[in-house]
Amino acid sequence: MIYLQFQQVFRSLKIFIAKLVVPIDIYKKMIIAIDGPAASGKGTIGKRIADYFSLPHLDTGSLYRLVAHHIIENNIDPYDINNIIKSSKEINFSEKKLLDIRDSNVSYTASIISQYKELRELLIDYQRNFASDGGVVDGRDIGTIIFPNADYKFFITASLEERANRRYLQYKEDNIKLDRNSIKTDIKDRDLRDMNRKIAPLKRAIDAIEIDTTSMKIDDVIDFIIKYIHKGMKFD
Repeated sequence: MIYLQFQQVFRSLKIFIAKLVVPIDIYKKMIIAIDGPAASGKGTIGKRIADYFSLPHLDTGSLYRLVAHHIIENNIDPYDINNIIKSSKEINFSEKKLLDIRDSNVSYTASIISQYKELRELLIDYQRNFASDGGVVDGRDIGTIIFPNADYKFFITASLEERANRRYLQYKEDNIKLDRNSIKTDIKDRDLRDMNRKIAPLKRAIDAIEIDTTSMKIDDVIDFIIKYIHKGMKFD
């Protein structure tokens, strides 16, 4: 217990010292793109990295989940693209609205509507404007489509088993009852849809750093990314 507390204090101290030696202005305008499949941990990582660099963070999946939640609430057919686009234009994509909406129905619907070219084009301006002055943006096509010229790109992966377990624990914490096998099947199906869709398929940008987090602790992933970014910074 004491050893773990010491590790946490030591890690916090390292981060504090690193921030002291890096000019704060260098963080401004920096765009960090984080991509990866479902339940890979990219959202958690994105938020932690954004907090460290004092940058705004956008989980682009929350945009599609908000649209999915909206069309479910309004009984709109998820395959009726015209109605979806018309209805989506009425949504206020404010930070307050973009709370994490997670349940199996919303996630499934989001995976369907995210394949529509018209909807992706509708949301692309919001995403680019959000980080126009710098930010951390995570999703599935950030480094390839949304911000192809991002300063730093990372592609977060993990085994299917590990991702299913993470999502199971997340659902359990949120009191959502689903068994691991169902979750594993859902994630596998989602992977296939994301990788094979015609518009903005899930894939690693050529210049992205791939990180397999299957056997890594979240703090170790954060440390790796922070160190990598610090090495790439030029303090003129």
